[in-house]
Amino acid sequence: MPSRFSKFIQHPLGSKVALGLLIVLSLAYVLAARNFLYSTVFAPAVIVSEHQIDSSPAAEIGYWTTASMSTAIDADVLLSDASAFSQGDTSAGKGAQQQGQAPGDSSLDYPLSTVGKVFFSDSSGLDYVCSGTAVTSANGSVVDTAGHCLYWQHGWNQNVIFCPLYDHGKTPFDCWAARALEVPSDWIDAKPNDLHHDFGMAIVAANSAGKLTDVVGGAGWAYNQSPTQTFSAYGYPAGSPFDGQSRQSCGPASGKSWKHGGGTVVSIPCNMTGGSSGGPWFIQIDGNWYLNGHNDFTSSLQYGHMFSPYYDDTWYAMYDKAEHT
Repeated sequence: MPSRFSKFIQHPLGSKVALGLLIVLSLAYVLAARNFLYSTVFAPAVIVSEHQIDSSPAAEIGYWTTASMSTAIDADVLLSDASAFSQGDTSAGKGAQQQGQAPGDSSLDYPLSTVGKVFFSDSSGLDYVCSGTAVTSANGSVVDTAGHCLYWQHGWNQNVIFCPLYDHGKTPFDCWAARALEVPSDWIDAKPNDLHHDFGMAIVAANSAGKLTDVVGGAGWAYNQSPTQTFSAYGYPAGSPFDGQSRQSCGPASGKSWKHGGGTVVSIPCNMTGGSSGGPWFIQIDGNWYLNGHNDFTSSLQYGHMFSPYYDDTWYAMYDKAEHT
């Protein structure tokens, strides 16, 4: 005896519906297979290098005194030769964004409450400063900065701490000590004069005030965005004519994309100097602020401009690992 389904197919209308269902199922199978192949075969592999900090958070914080902070050397904004560039638009992947987390104290000026100074020492014992941003994250403990502020000259930096809202030696909530550092593996293996993936993230331990983003908030983030939109840059430049004691800014200014080394970078007019490396570039979408770049290097290609690596899939892969570390 024919089943109800076979009777349904034998009906002219039923056969059309059944054919449509088969087409839909076939398309779904093809799309699933395409996505699987892209994610496992054709998508570029992103490898993140991680360094676990051996020192305790108390030891890292204790390393820094008011005197050592004041005499720390600005980590020079790197200089890249003009020959490493060519003009061109980026072929971005699928864009994405995540709204930020407001600080626990509503009187703080968000998202500027997320900006601070990064202090660290190198393997030879010299003390340096950079800038960074507390980013919204699952663990509430991620700081975005430049890769060269965490890994430089074939070694991981030490005594890394983050001090948000730093102003003339004072920090309202003290500082947070890093428990792990992360950079893309292609930053470790980067060729000279190739800064397109100079990304870095520090994962910090809670301090007496609590988890980082619960206290000062966490900046929202965006990646694979248009490089020609308007950026507002912040940081703590310490090279002349600045002294690194207060937060400075550039913009709002329109970005310009460049092919550089093995990828893409973005430039804006900005006169910030060494010490501002790692400080955030914010963009605004529908009234909300998002981290979408950082102060990284200068070049004779455009005097009076600052460059940032383009925040792409590699940036997101590093962030995704950092927020679960």
